[in-house]
Amino acid sequence: MATTKVGLKLIIDKKKQRLIFAEADKKCVDFLFSILTLPVGTVAELLKEEGMVGCLPSLHNSVKNLSAPCFLNDKSKDFLLNPKVVAPGANVSLLLPNDEPFTYRKLTSQSVHGNNCSGYRIEDDNPINGCGGHTAEGGYIKGMVTYMVMDDLEVKPMTTIAGITLLKEFNLEEVGAVEEKVVELGMDEGVKLLKASLQSKTVLTDLFLSCPDN
Repeated sequence: MATTKVGLKLIIDKKKQRLIFAEADKKCVDFLFSILTLPVGTVAELLKEEGMVGCLPSLHNSVKNLSAPCFLNDKSKDFLLNPKVVAPGANVSLLLPNDEPFTYRKLTSQSVHGNNCSGYRIEDDNPINGCGGHTAEGGYIKGMVTYMVMDDLEVKPMTTIAGITLLKEFNLEEVGAVEEKVVELGMDEGVKLLKASLQSKTVLTDLFLSCPDN
C-alpha cells in the first residue's frame, strides 16, 4: 500500500522562526481529529519506540508479558494489545502504522454466560461519518474549506480577518516579515505529532521548526 501523506502550509514569523499558524485542508484536519479516537492501548504501542514517559509503557508491557493462562480466553490478550476504534468515522487515514479505515463500532451490554456479572460486546456496523450519517466523502469535516491550525493544534475555519488579526498580534504587518513553508505529514511525522501532542503546547513548532535540519 502506498504511503499516505497530507500537506500542511506553515505561516512563519521569518525573523524569529516561530509559527504563526498553519493552513490545512480536510484530509489534514480529519487526521488531527482522528487522534482523539485512538484507544489508549494503541497510543502506548505506537509510542513505545519514541520514549514515551509515564506508566502506560509498563502497563502495556504487563499485558504483553503475561502468559495465556492468566487471561479469560485467547482473545482477551490480543484485544488489549490491539484494541479497535470504538468511535464513528469513515475512511480516515491515521497516517500511523497499521492504520485502517474506521468502522463504526458500538458497545452493547450483555450477560457474560457462565459468570454472574455483566459484560460488553462490540458490534460492527457500516462505516459512517463523524456526525452519524452515511457519506461518500468520509471523515469528520466537510471539504472545500481551508482551516487554520494553531501551534497547540486548535483548529478553526480560515478567514481573511482571522489571518490579519493573528499577523497583528505577532506585530507582522509587512509581507516580507512572513515566510511560507509547505511540509508533509506521513507515517513518521504522524507518530511524532502524536507524541508531541501529549507533551507540548507548541506541537507544530516542535515537529517542523525546532530540528536543525528543518
